[in-house]
Amino acid sequence: MRDAAIGSKEPASGLRPTILHISSDYLDPIRPPPITDAVVRLVDRMIDHPQVVVSLQRVVDPRRVEWRDFGDFQGRRLIVYRYFAPPFGIGMAACQFAVARRISRFLAAERIRPDIVHSHRFTFEGIAGWLVARRFGAALFCSMRGEVERKVFRSKPTYRPWFRRIARDAARIYHVSAWYRSGFERYTGVDPRKTDLLPNIVFNARPVIEPEPPRPIIVAPMSLRAIDKKGLPELIAAFARVRDRLSDVSLEVIGEGPQDALARVRALIAAHGLEGRVLLRDFMPHDDLLAHLGGTLAMALPSHQETFGMVYPEALFAGTPILHTLGSGIDGYLDGLDVGVGVRPGNTSDIAAALVKLVEDNAAYRARIAAASAVLYERLAPERTIARYRAAVAEAVRTSPSDVASDR
Repeated sequence: MRDAAIGSKEPASGLRPTILHISSDYLDPIRPPPITDAVVRLVDRMIDHPQVVVSLQRVVDPRRVEWRDFGDFQGRRLIVYRYFAPPFGIGMAACQFAVARRISRFLAAERIRPDIVHSHRFTFEGIAGWLVARRFGAALFCSMRGEVERKVFRSKPTYRPWFRRIARDAARIYHVSAWYRSGFERYTGVDPRKTDLLPNIVFNARPVIEPEPPRPIIVAPMSLRAIDKKGLPELIAAFARVRDRLSDVSLEVIGEGPQDALARVRALIAAHGLEGRVLLRDFMPHDDLLAHLGGTLAMALPSHQETFGMVYPEALFAGTPILHTLGSGIDGYLDGLDVGVGVRPGNTSDIAAALVKLVEDNAAYRARIAAASAVLYERLAPERTIARYRAAVAEAVRTSPSDVASDR
């Protein structure tokens, strides 16, 4: 039996298991923008469990290393840890050993014994999470985010045996990026029976989608700090190709960014002679954006290397068809559903054809979204996601990985 330390929850006691989250993508009080709040949304829905969050921020100057304990913060114990690590993953193992050692010392000093350690990336902090889980005999959960995992698997072949070991030891692997599931399995040899999808949580999920009549607008919401990653240059070029065929339709780019980014977007619009046809709108509050999406013809975001992209399901639950990228973003969550058009990344011809299809067949797409309401809700609704996550937490604690702990 485990030590009766603070935070240790035996299943028979009726107390909730303690979950330690380790994440480099956590929207904490001192993290500079832009950063997604995807991990926060998951943690927020588990506050009936004792939770500790270690929000990691990599710094390249050792003098900036910092450990800040915010105490009880919005229903969780929050730590922000700025740790030293060189760029490009140089010395990744040594740096993550140091991260694991610092976290373990904190847990021991505070007499917190986690039952679950959830690393919100498989590589990088996945190494630290694996070490901490072994130190405390906790079950290891890892989230797989395709963009970073694919880069590391390709660039660091010497780490692959280690990653296979982590995948073997993990109690659960969560694919945030469904599009990289087969690649992850190929590199790690993970048992597919202990994997599941973990879509990012959106706020407008509903079991019955009722599309509304659209205005002649195609919308592209994004951070203008990342217009190349979001595929905006190709989207504008593609819209220019079909401007005459879509003569009554405007393209609306919504987002905020620094002045140089705004100037570049305006230059792209002018270069294609699209003044008055491509509209640049400033940042829109999230609730206003969700309401705005429903009245548009389509949401178009041909991103490169998008881990998930919450705006895709937000648009679908608003009743609006989407243009998305194959092998990126939401690809893999829409199998068997004809509710949008997938395009090859960077392919302007694909994007142009998709824009025409989404506009000319818009009524049919909206009808198919309505018909697919139940399936979309089952795959992407927060209630379904959290129910599966809670069940996995309970199961992992019932089958505590004593074999892993004893192999330290």
